[in-house]
Amino acid sequence: MPNSGGGDSLMSKYSLGRAIAKEIIKADRRRTVPRRMQKEAAARPESKKVVTPSGEFWMSPIEAQLYDAMCREGLDPVPQYCIEGYYVDFAFPDVRIAVEADGREFHSGERRERDKKRAWIIRRAGWTMKRFYGDTIYNRAANCAYVVKKEVVSRRDAEQQRIRRMEIARKARNEAIARPFKRIAQLLRRS
Repeated sequence: MPNSGGGDSLMSKYSLGRAIAKEIIKADRRRTVPRRMQKEAAARPESKKVVTPSGEFWMSPIEAQLYDAMCREGLDPVPQYCIEGYYVDFAFPDVRIAVEADGREFHSGERRERDKKRAWIIRRAGWTMKRFYGDTIYNRAANCAYVVKKEVVSRRDAEQQRIRRMEIARKARNEAIARPFKRIAQLLRRS
């Protein structure tokens, strides 16, 4: 028996209201979390402000060193990039590569478990995670940047090849569709 009291309508209004409220909360979080993270980074005495094409960012010494090394390799990493609600140190969104510079605090138990979950979510979203430890960055930042560059260039080349293959397939498809019409036009011209 249909509900004449409009309960379904009330329920859908309630659901719509909840959905709107969730979106407002998400949008607020997207605005406040990066500011809070930058404020915390700025409060650390060893942090330094780094000017990037995306703006100014406070970075730890290892993040700044890795960023500089990647720039010297001709890369353009985006700092503090949000993926599935988690912020990675650097990202290459066009090829879905995230780069993390992990300091000593990464090695502690609770932090390590939290980072494993975060990495799993990011990988599940289709991203590749490249993780470098502080000692490695301090001693071999150029090597770390080279590893990132090889992966980024490889992915970009693969994407270009995929685009070329799609273009060739599109042209072949269009030619196959047009072929009968061209044949008909030739026959009509002959007669």
